[in-house]
Amino acid sequence: MMLQSRQVVTILANLSVLEQCTADVLEEKGIEQLLVLLNEKPSSSSPSEGAACERVQQKAAVTLARLSRDPLVAQTAIQLRAVPRLIELCRSPAERNNSDSVLVACLAALRRLAAECPDSIGPADHQQLIKPRLVDSFLLCSNMEESFV
Repeated sequence: MMLQSRQVVTILANLSVLEQCTADVLEEKGIEQLLVLLNEKPSSSSPSEGAACERVQQKAAVTLARLSRDPLVAQTAIQLRAVPRLIELCRSPAERNNSDSVLVACLAALRRLAAECPDSIGPADHQQLIKPRLVDSFLLCSNMEESFV
């Protein structure tokens, strides 16, 4: 399953670079597929499986951010509940396999969605994940597991 996920996310990532492909990605349920990929979990505890899952999540978040330049894509992603999953990936290091690259990609996607639809993110999340400089949000989220100790 992981190989197929990597192939799908790579195709969607390549399409997201071309603005003329946005409508096709929407029509072919590409946003739904990206959300499935953001929910990807390693099927075993092997380090290579975890790394592959991180790459899929990172590419899916970057692709979502790129595609969300289009307001219709942003609205679709929000209706499909992309925001709660992105927030979960930011706030829960275990969900992203403690990956900083997934964290940065998810913060970027969240910020893009917030720019298109400011009401899609609650006040507390906006205060911590959107309003500060990206590096400050990153530091806050990357230190989360240490702050609970």
